[in-house]
Amino acid sequence: MNLSIFRNFIFRASLFSLILINFSCGFNSNGSSTSKVVQDIEVPVSTVKSRPNISELTQEQIRSYAKINSCYLPLLNDSTLYPDNKRSFFSWNELLNDSLAKDNPYRNRYLVGDFMALDENLQNLGIEEINPDLSKLLDFEKYNQELFTLMDAAVDSKDSETALFAYIKKNYPEDSEVLTNFYSKIWKFKTPALNKKFAVINNKAFALGQKLCLCEAKQDTLLLISRFSTSAKSLIPSEKKDETGKVLSTSYVRSLPIGKTRSYYGAQYLITSKNWETARKYENLDKFHDEKLGGGNNRVTFFKTGAQLPNFLLMTPGKDYPKAMRQNGIHEVALSGLSMGMLGSANSIGCIRVTDFGSKFVRWWVPQNAKFFILYAENRYFSELPIESLEQYLPFKNEEEGNAFRKWLIETKPLKASQLEIDLTGKYDNGHILEAYNLYGKEYEAYQSNR
Repeated sequence: MNLSIFRNFIFRASLFSLILINFSCGFNSNGSSTSKVVQDIEVPVSTVKSRPNISELTQEQIRSYAKINSCYLPLLNDSTLYPDNKRSFFSWNELLNDSLAKDNPYRNRYLVGDFMALDENLQNLGIEEINPDLSKLLDFEKYNQELFTLMDAAVDSKDSETALFAYIKKNYPEDSEVLTNFYSKIWKFKTPALNKKFAVINNKAFALGQKLCLCEAKQDTLLLISRFSTSAKSLIPSEKKDETGKVLSTSYVRSLPIGKTRSYYGAQYLITSKNWETARKYENLDKFHDEKLGGGNNRVTFFKTGAQLPNFLLMTPGKDYPKAMRQNGIHEVALSGLSMGMLGSANSIGCIRVTDFGSKFVRWWVPQNAKFFILYAENRYFSELPIESLEQYLPFKNEEEGNAFRKWLIETKPLKASQLEIDLTGKYDNGHILEAYNLYGKEYEAYQSNR
């Protein structure tokens, strides 16, 4: 065989192998996505020479993709996901940020609120978060895998954190301040991805599935950068007042955004204000990063009771949804009456609540005036599960067992115990300890079995 022909043959064979790897590495044999890669849609290699443009996808394909990757939901022509009959889908171009310049690399970022807790068969979905992969982000494309490994190790240990800072200073001196600031303000608060089937509170169980998805629109695919559990509206505050009008107590009454109040949420918003929190200093590097993404500020948002709403992202309804409630936003779980352990279920009084790490990362990642799409079918929005006794589903039988876990977490992961607000003693079935167990329960059980 002629040498040039042989080389050409080898090149084509290698290219075909790369295509096979590209389309197969993101999914397990059962079609579920792995946690180590940016989520994408599997396309059969045998039928494709190159990926088709999004505009060429059929509705059947989009519906199939959306079951795996909620970033495709806005493209799905389905009026049941919308609050009125004005429209039933968005085009690819409508996903893009209209306020950023066309050559701005962050213009293709958008958010999707997939607020369905039940699947198409009205069965509990459960929640499976996907943490962002730094190696897949535009901001980190020039750095190596060792840096990302050290960043992940540093979140649990002061010694590992010291090793990370030394590595950054030695290997990336020009970017040392930027990388250290990102770790200290954002990545330091990373926790394992939540993975659970239902939430429990006050001897009741609720279906989970509501999620906030961070997406990037490419011509040939919609990338799922991260998926955080969230909680949308299901409650309205009811205040008990004395004769002078002073509020004596506040309780919460069920009030779902369905039926006559379906227009409470519009199908599309803009993130028009990116606020901050008192727990972190807003410094020049933070301001510089905000400027790259079109804007941001150091204001702190407070609820009317005085409770802080950390990293509040104001969501302003699009012009097509004038009836949608204004002044809502995305923020960290903050109100003590609404349990952190309920994330993934409808359990908010209107705002979109996420975890501590989720709120910080979304605040850092999302551009000013990014599109935020909220989509859900009414009959899949909320469900209380018919469980007679919750005791069998709780990880602890009593406070003694719960306190043993608290002690272990505080001793082995003091940084995370503090972040998750875990005290040395307390209830064995509240949202904080159940959420902490969901994150670190496997490690704890391994510790228990080796004692």
